[in-house]
Amino acid sequence: MKYKKIGVMCGSSEACDQHFLDLATALGEALGTLGHEIVYGGGAKGLMRRVADGALSKGARVDGFIPEFMIKVEWEHKELTHLHITKDMADRKDKMREFTDATIFLPGGCGTMEEFFEWLSCKRLGQYTGPLVIINHRGYYDPLIKLLENMQREKFHATHHENMWSVANGIEDLAKVLEGAPAWSNDAINHAAVK
Repeated sequence: MKYKKIGVMCGSSEACDQHFLDLATALGEALGTLGHEIVYGGGAKGLMRRVADGALSKGARVDGFIPEFMIKVEWEHKELTHLHITKDMADRKDKMREFTDATIFLPGGCGTMEEFFEWLSCKRLGQYTGPLVIINHRGYYDPLIKLLENMQREKFHATHHENMWSVANGIEDLAKVLEGAPAWSNDAINHAAVK
């Protein structure tokens, strides 16, 4: 398997439309069925929980990473294969990148957006080389994709930077998109600047 450990970033909202929650369950089930291990933020609500539960229902290993301060308000999923407690948010993200071979971005809010751009910045600098796959469910990420295109058009990204991410329109496209994701090197810092 090319990418065994898959990171999944997504929202923790329970108030979003049901189709988002169903998408997360279906993703967890699909990844679990294919034999992937899941790495996610350790939460017990919203899309986060649905991804974990979907994967666990198929016998997959699910590792959650959650900061200690969130444990104090009982945000953690208590039925994971392993729950890693981190000292803070930065430590959580560092460890999640270390643990994953590729990362998928489902719909989410500001936390998911922050993670996407941090992963993207790390990739641009060669600190993360795995695929970054945006699942553009029902056009949710159209504005983000347009922004990324505008960054390139206005020369804040170089042309080759469009190889840092890939887009899947749904779970049915995911395996193909992962397999076809452009290779990325840890010497990317040498090509990070726009010239």
